[in-house]
Amino acid sequence: MEFDGVAHAAGGAWREATLGRSVSVRGPGLHTGRVARVTLAPAPAGHGIRFAVRCPTSGTCTEVPAGTAGWIASRMSTALDLGRGRKLRTIEHLMAGLAASGIDNAAITVEGTEIPILDGSAARWCALIESAGRVPQDRPRQALRIRAPFQIDGLHGFLRAEPAETFQVDVSTDRLPGFGVLRWSGPIDARTFRAEIAPSRSFGNASLIWRTLLKTRLARTLLPGPARDRLWARSFDSQTVRDGGLAPAPARPECRHAICPETEGRMHPCDREPLLRGARPGRVAILLGGRVLGGARFPDEPVRHKILDLVGDLGLAGRPILGRIVANCPTHALTFAFLTELMRHPECWEVVSLADAAPFGRGTVTDRGAIGTGGGAIGTT
Repeated sequence: MEFDGVAHAAGGAWREATLGRSVSVRGPGLHTGRVARVTLAPAPAGHGIRFAVRCPTSGTCTEVPAGTAGWIASRMSTALDLGRGRKLRTIEHLMAGLAASGIDNAAITVEGTEIPILDGSAARWCALIESAGRVPQDRPRQALRIRAPFQIDGLHGFLRAEPAETFQVDVSTDRLPGFGVLRWSGPIDARTFRAEIAPSRSFGNASLIWRTLLKTRLARTLLPGPARDRLWARSFDSQTVRDGGLAPAPARPECRHAICPETEGRMHPCDREPLLRGARPGRVAILLGGRVLGGARFPDEPVRHKILDLVGDLGLAGRPILGRIVANCPTHALTFAFLTELMRHPECWEVVSLADAAPFGRGTVTDRGAIGTGGGAIGTT
């Protein structure tokens, strides 16, 4: 048994892998606030990442693979459709930990409807997976290699893939009041993810909460208009956490592809669902202006968490990605749309055997068909 994520011992990187033993964790969800128990167990080669969700009332179990086919819109989280109006929410941090750890096959049992938020990061998931170990299996590992630039645009940002020999990111955000532009770029392997990305926490903007309160009927009753206006303006005043004249990651209009109406229709939640009922200090990083209350783990922690979520959401591709991902203000829905639309353009990608994937431009092309429905790890270096 071994564990060194995607940069593990010779030969192991080219074969699929599963967990060495079963491990479990229990905790409340970010949005529902309800406690769930999650058990990660080994699975055979070719199994992918699959969730078996037990209904707490009926005791029935619904199995769903981690893939874009089962993705369903959910506010501020990534969710899988369980049918009959049920969904499994907030899978992205667990998916990121599995992807970064090089786990291709796992059977995940969930007793509840939302994956525990833990401390808001992926650090505990990585530690749990590391404690289970990684076991290579007798099946060649495949990767999704980007052949040509492909970009889609969202309301406030974009997401683009470009050819590269390894998995790399260049991600920015410029829509956090008081923070200015935050940007992080570089290659990501298992060690980099665990040290630089996994500890970053989900964040909630206290200024947005404050502005929401100022709109309430109670605020309009108790506070005169000028006072509300002053408080509204002050909610935008803060010091910038990182000042270096940064610019957001650049878009490339010539690489832009449209989002088809079918995909667009799946991007927006149609139901009412609990939101942030489990948010507490210790479970999320609370942003107040340009500060993180209680201190930040990194000066640019919010954008690192954007990358964490992005790695988890890209895990729905079912295979490691060999390419450079460039994004400004990525969201869960935008990443879903990106993967879905990318599959409609097979001229922009190919599926290759990792044993033959490097150097770029050579290697064995195994498929140009649909994307996998199981889980997948980030690209090897």
